[in-house]
Amino acid sequence: MKKLAQWAMSGRWQATAAAGACLAVPLLFWLGAALLALVILRYGWQQAGQVVLWALLPGITWLAMGDPTPLLTALGTSALAVMLRASIRLDWTVMVSSVLGIVVYFLLPSMLPDVLPQVVANSEEAVVKALSDQPEIAAQLKPLVGPMMSGVLAALHSLVFMLCLLLGRYWQSTFYNPGGFGTEFKQLRLPLAFTLPVILVMFSASQLDPELAGLMPVFTIPLMLAGLALFHGLVTQTKASPTWMVVIYIGLFVLGPYMYTLLIFVACLDSAWNFRARLPKDTAG
Repeated sequence: MKKLAQWAMSGRWQATAAAGACLAVPLLFWLGAALLALVILRYGWQQAGQVVLWALLPGITWLAMGDPTPLLTALGTSALAVMLRASIRLDWTVMVSSVLGIVVYFLLPSMLPDVLPQVVANSEEAVVKALSDQPEIAAQLKPLVGPMMSGVLAALHSLVFMLCLLLGRYWQSTFYNPGGFGTEFKQLRLPLAFTLPVILVMFSASQLDPELAGLMPVFTIPLMLAGLALFHGLVTQTKASPTWMVVIYIGLFVLGPYMYTLLIFVACLDSAWNFRARLPKDTAG
């Protein structure tokens, strides 16, 4: 992938061809979005605009065929890249990704008019079967299934936007500013002004309208990324073995929801107490 990124940065038509080709190939759209992020981060929107517009044509074709994901990913990642280049603030960009997730949440019913209702119907049926001996609870949960499924899909889109952006940022750092991405990501910390309202809304989700409660998964993505950044930063500052990060990522895949919840929890605590700043100075890397 790095060779492809290097070739894409050798000229405008190379960048357009590389990003467009990846967006045209199934399951490689994320790579095309990351290439667009790289071009925008390096040259800015004004110079990269033509590359992005031409590269979006395969995504528009996929949209016409009923699959909006490549186009959404390219547009979302490009928007975040513009935000990151303009602000030079990864924390702001991560928070903006949740705004894009909200936009996707409300667009999904119109962009997936055939697929989404079927997914929701299957999920509702699964809930009813799982709680067949508790019909009252099943009846209470059934109205939440649709919004939560939309919320999970929107959160996945938001996560893909950020992962594509981070890949593009990593390439930019590798080619033009070695080590910059690692330092930037390890310092990622969300402000309490973001995490505190999210926590309050999460605890009151049962009292919210189901459509609004469905947005909860979207707000967990920035917190999860901030939690990972905290662990990366602590491992570096304490000069601990990199094996700890391997354990954390394996735990994220194996333990799933439990590790995900832990990352959200430590990210919220870090917003309040800034653990990396509290480490003794002689442990800093």
